[in-house]
Amino acid sequence: MVDDHPENLLALEAVLSSPDYHLVSATSGQKALKHLISQEFAVILLDVQMPGLNGFETAKLIRARKKTKHTPIIFLTAISQESENVQLGYEVGAIDYIFKPFHPETLRKKIDKFVEIYQKHKEKIYQSERQHILELEKKVEERTLELLSTNEKLQQEIAERKKITDHLYVSQERFRKIFESSPNLMAIVSLESGTYIDVNTSWLEFTGYRYNELYNQKMNLHDFIEEANGKRIHLENPIRNMKILYKTKSGEMRAGLLSSELIDIDPEPCILFVLTDITERDLLEKGLTRLDRLNLIGEMAAGIAHEIRNPMTTVYGFLQIAKNSEVSKDIIELMLDELDRANSIITEFLNLAKNKVSYKKRHQINSIIEALFPLIQAEALRANKQVILDLQPCSEILIDEKEIRQLILNIALNGLDAMTQGGKLTITTFAKEHTVVLNIKDQGTGISPEVLEKIGTPFFTTKDSGTGLGLAICYSIAKRHQAEIDIETGQKGTAFSITFLADH
Repeated sequence: MVDDHPENLLALEAVLSSPDYHLVSATSGQKALKHLISQEFAVILLDVQMPGLNGFETAKLIRARKKTKHTPIIFLTAISQESENVQLGYEVGAIDYIFKPFHPETLRKKIDKFVEIYQKHKEKIYQSERQHILELEKKVEERTLELLSTNEKLQQEIAERKKITDHLYVSQERFRKIFESSPNLMAIVSLESGTYIDVNTSWLEFTGYRYNELYNQKMNLHDFIEEANGKRIHLENPIRNMKILYKTKSGEMRAGLLSSELIDIDPEPCILFVLTDITERDLLEKGLTRLDRLNLIGEMAAGIAHEIRNPMTTVYGFLQIAKNSEVSKDIIELMLDELDRANSIITEFLNLAKNKVSYKKRHQINSIIEALFPLIQAEALRANKQVILDLQPCSEILIDEKEIRQLILNIALNGLDAMTQGGKLTITTFAKEHTVVLNIKDQGTGISPEVLEKIGTPFFTTKDSGTGLGLAICYSIAKRHQAEIDIETGQKGTAFSITFLADH
């Protein structure tokens, strides 16, 4: 603040006084220039009329110095208000020209704005200088780190090599212990030559060979046969738990699960074979399966005997009567019906045969259902029940039409029998990914867990007059068509879902 009248300086100080500002007063142009040499200012308030150096001359000298060239100057005057004076003020570098008396709040706001500009400018300079310093520091740091890194590399490399060597030794020892003590048969074979590089004790014990008979000898792949297709294994293909048959030195064929993994050894590419011998387990499973079949045959034999003995007893009794007297036409008809029933049981039983020949052609399952619909609907109407069709577009599938008709009828009629009057049977078809799904849902009371476990077992039935072969035949038909039957049951009904392969 430059003014030759102290009372004006006091007035300015009263207006601009703030803890955020440092106010410096000067009573002449010369004193103002001295302050500008030693300090830096955000803005200068300069009186025009002063003895010695007036305001215009002082402004010219301020603008002449490089350091103060861009410092904002605001002229304050009570006398020099002519337009030429104002013009001269702007020419010598003033930012503003204010006449006294001035409005204090207006002046304060102008000063606030110039201070804000100054602070932003200083901040920008500081940031620029700081950035430059940081860049220099970063370069120095990078160079220092580079030198340190170069200096430490040799020591680190030596330590790393020692660590790798120690780790490799420990890993090799660990692998050797696992390899030797594993109960699984393990062998390492060269991928390129197919020769044995190493085998473990289990491999020798199960195959009957001595170590020197296998080491560096070519692996005979014909001794390792895929059980599924009877072909030998291939070295180049990774294997995961493939069931195989392998030949021992004595010629015995044993069963096992084989896995293989590519590994590198010094640095030759090799194959690690891991073989789990399951010969004893297979024998046990086959024995259990045979026992299950014998039990099933016993149950089926008992069922057949029971089901066929009834009509045979009837026929036998009437034939005994026929010895001594004439037989009425009604009795003959009854005997024929009983023989037909026995023949029907035997026919249904034969439908369970695995080797039954199916005559498959490509059919639309919706067409088969639509053809059966009048028959199923007639049976439903007779018992005051409903049948609803919801058939979505499906691709053709390879099926035996007669067998699929029988499957649909068996499940649909079972569903109608399971419902009370007014129940609804819904038959739905739809395509799902690469399959065609047939769904038959009733509104019965559901199937209990005890019954659900035995569903599909021959001669098991909950009906008073049933043979227990209907669902067993359905499961047999599904198996011949490589289809899956799923059952969802609850208090609101049961749904049978049959899934066929669309591209089968």
